[in-house]
Amino acid sequence: MNYIEQIRDEITALSKEEILDKARAFIIWILEQYYSLPREEAINVMTDSSGDKRIDAFIEREDAIIIIQCKLYDDETKEVGEKEISIFKGCLDWLKQPNEIQQLNLPKLFDAATTFVEKWNEGASVELHYFAFGKFSDGANRERRVFNNSEYRDRMQIHFHDIDDILNLFQANLQSVNPLSSESITLNFSKDQFFRRQEGSFPALVVSVKGNELASLYTKYGDRLFERNIRLFRGIRKGSINAEIINTVLNSNDRKKFWYFNNGISFVCSDFTFDNEDNPTSVTVVGPQIINGCQTTVCLKEAQNSVGGAIPEDIDVLARFIKAPISDVELITLYTNSQNPVSEAQLKSNDSIQKRLKRDFDSYSSPYFYSIKEGDWKILSKEDKQKYEGRVIDIIKAAQAVYSFLKDPAFARRYRIELFSKKYHEIFKKDTRVEEILLPWRILTVIENKIAAYRKEEFNRLKLNLSEFAEEKRKEILRKEFLLYSNLIILYFIHNLIHKRYGDYTPEIAKRLLNNQLEGRIQSLFDYIVAVLSFSEKLATEKNLPRFLKNIVNIEALYSEVEKEIEKDKAKKKDTLGEILPNL
Repeated sequence: MNYIEQIRDEITALSKEEILDKARAFIIWILEQYYSLPREEAINVMTDSSGDKRIDAFIEREDAIIIIQCKLYDDETKEVGEKEISIFKGCLDWLKQPNEIQQLNLPKLFDAATTFVEKWNEGASVELHYFAFGKFSDGANRERRVFNNSEYRDRMQIHFHDIDDILNLFQANLQSVNPLSSESITLNFSKDQFFRRQEGSFPALVVSVKGNELASLYTKYGDRLFERNIRLFRGIRKGSINAEIINTVLNSNDRKKFWYFNNGISFVCSDFTFDNEDNPTSVTVVGPQIINGCQTTVCLKEAQNSVGGAIPEDIDVLARFIKAPISDVELITLYTNSQNPVSEAQLKSNDSIQKRLKRDFDSYSSPYFYSIKEGDWKILSKEDKQKYEGRVIDIIKAAQAVYSFLKDPAFARRYRIELFSKKYHEIFKKDTRVEEILLPWRILTVIENKIAAYRKEEFNRLKLNLSEFAEEKRKEILRKEFLLYSNLIILYFIHNLIHKRYGDYTPEIAKRLLNNQLEGRIQSLFDYIVAVLSFSEKLATEKNLPRFLKNIVNIEALYSEVEKEIEKDKAKKKDTLGEILPNL
């Protein structure tokens, strides 16, 4: 299969769907594929515009900032040069000066700069990622090495992703179980430094392997080594475990202790064999997958990059191999990794509440597949998928929908992963019913479809060809620009309006609203809210909509405008909510 052409076809289709040029469609494709962002969120984090200082996307995390540049070449052998990397690194100088950016009239970039300064002062790390549908020149790689060894190396790192890395990721995403199932690797170890466990369901092997060999595995296979559970390296923040791992490798006094300091690597595989059964010095592993040790493996590669070649031979790492089909191996070692905890969302997938909700969704009248682990839907057979007829609810999207609906859409947008730590028990209670998740999820689906239609059919088309629209139509389209950042906000408004209509919101109300007329009613509420806000003075005079709509105080002020309009209708003997929402 020609994966390059397949990727290009997907980018072309995406550009047509979103009414965008291919360069911008490539950015969305990367954000969806590499960062698993939903389409709406991918578009929201894009800063791409004329004068964007080489920042195509800006992602805010709890303890990190991710800055992305994407280059789509027609020729995959074309190289990104050192000048391009130098310019890309220069974006940091701009981000440190939000007041200067404010003069450029680029709201998204100004919002990114303001957030950058806030997060930097809080101690966040900074990751720059350059994705090239091509290659990187030797000069570009020199620029990267210099930057990654600068005085800020503990908090700032730049990562390159060339055509090979992009293809590896794409192939891994296409394969639902093990993208390396047909691959074999051979690792050397010192004589007598091994232990075999033959009894039990899964034969296992424990050996000491050289750090250079593990780094070479990552060089060859990239993120395919980590299946789809841990895709990206967490960076080298000052004081972090990752920074300490690299420091230990590079420190001549400490490196001999590396074997004792490090937790080691855990693999699953389909088979392993020795070169010699009596006195083995190497092992050949078929279908390797690292299920615990992503950070150590990538740190070893980063250490290689720092020294510009092989790391010292006295770096040994404890490695465990479990012979078993990946589908039979729960990623237990992931959940016991004390060096870098996996995301809270992953950890909660084994929570009893989530397991109960999954069963309840499955037995619901018209069953839903409640996806609580990354990839769990993908590995289902075609026959099993038919049972759900496309009714799939993702755990992260569900949490974001519920918290936005009931509490705070601004928090849910900025910190969606934190919903599984700080806000988990506000969202998922022991007695949470399926209907309490399903109602906001179905409402959000209607909202996002309406916003997607506006974005593609009006906003993007206007930006692409201004002359196609009459002046009055242009004004009408631009008055609704707030929609691009408002899917969760409108969801919150609709909850408030439901509460206003019935004087309360309960699981029973949610259950009774969940019928075949729900979508039509939500569309009517959506249209009403948009009609009111299209003439909002606050929105009309606001110069930075992305930042304005991140603030819950501003969101509440906009809701007051909607509520006032409903009260005006009442004074005219018009019961807007009564006409849209049913008697219960």
